[in-house]
Amino acid sequence: MSGVVSAGYSLQVTRMVKAKRPRVFEAWTNPELMHLWFAPGTMTVPSASADLRVGGAYRVVMKGDGEVTHVVSGVYEEIVPNELLRFTWGWLGGDEEQSLVTVEFKDAVDGTEVILTHERLSTEESRNKHQHGWIGCLQNLAVLFEGDSARTQSFTACE
Repeated sequence: MSGVVSAGYSLQVTRMVKAKRPRVFEAWTNPELMHLWFAPGTMTVPSASADLRVGGAYRVVMKGDGEVTHVVSGVYEEIVPNELLRFTWGWLGGDEEQSLVTVEFKDAVDGTEVILTHERLSTEESRNKHQHGWIGCLQNLAVLFEGDSARTQSFTACE
């Protein structure tokens, strides 16, 4: 990205995952794996799709308790295999503008450090809800590879 700073709120979540970068990257881009973790807490992912190319779209359906369903979709803006994903983020039926998610994959001693930055969130409340959601998603991602949710994570909120 250029030196332009976008308006709004942002957050950053970091999570260690006990797997090599190519495996973690695949979990973010392969719908068969996305449906195993790409929702927080006990929510499930009955449907996921990903057209992994710049300009390609993704879509994730998250189902909570009862009949509560959330659908998020966006477009891939930058893809560096095994290193970086940048994509827009918007909720179906939501009135919020598209926000921007950047996911970096870094080699670490025990596997891969995943650094997720979510920018252009319109309100502090939206940022806080997304923070909670991303922490839960990344916990499920770690469990997918580790079978253990007690790993290092951090969160930074920015205005």
